[in-house]
Amino acid sequence: MKTEIDFLSDKEVEIWNYAESQNGTMDFLTEKLSAEGIFEQYRNIHKSYLELYSRIDEETIKLEILKRLIFLNWYALVEPSCYTGIEDLDNATASESYSILDQYLIDGKIDSEFKWMLSFYSSWDYTILPFSENKLEALTAFVKGVDTSILSCPKNQLPKGVMDNRGQMGIYWISMSVEKKII
Repeated sequence: MKTEIDFLSDKEVEIWNYAESQNGTMDFLTEKLSAEGIFEQYRNIHKSYLELYSRIDEETIKLEILKRLIFLNWYALVEPSCYTGIEDLDNATASESYSILDQYLIDGKIDSEFKWMLSFYSSWDYTILPFSENKLEALTAFVKGVDTSILSCPKNQLPKGVMDNRGQMGIYWISMSVEKKII
């Protein structure tokens, strides 16, 4: 039986597949996706992840949701929206997810996977620091403490399939070759 997080993941993949299937200039595609309501659908997915986080009690699922929220916050700012379907995410949702992450860092609740993901995203500190500086001390310290000269994500090390069914976050990390290649 599919869970709510599975449905959100499926919707993410559906939007990504649609955006990837379009042809035209970046400006044309951005206008087209906007006019078709694709960006609004993604804003709703982003908000739905935060709402789901607030409703559930299972810590492993909460952590997975937080990973996806932080990925989407980052990805919306580094990748052109015409290729992802993600544009102008809700700042309040992004801020709240960073606030939750700050507390996770304080409490030592991020796992090793989230640590390397966050280290990777920290190479684009301009995507996180505007939300954290002078507000979220643990997150700001984490971002500023990352050695960006070192690649923080594992290359061909994770078990095949570990990134499956994880929305665009999974698609992205598969494209970055974090999973072992099967020969």
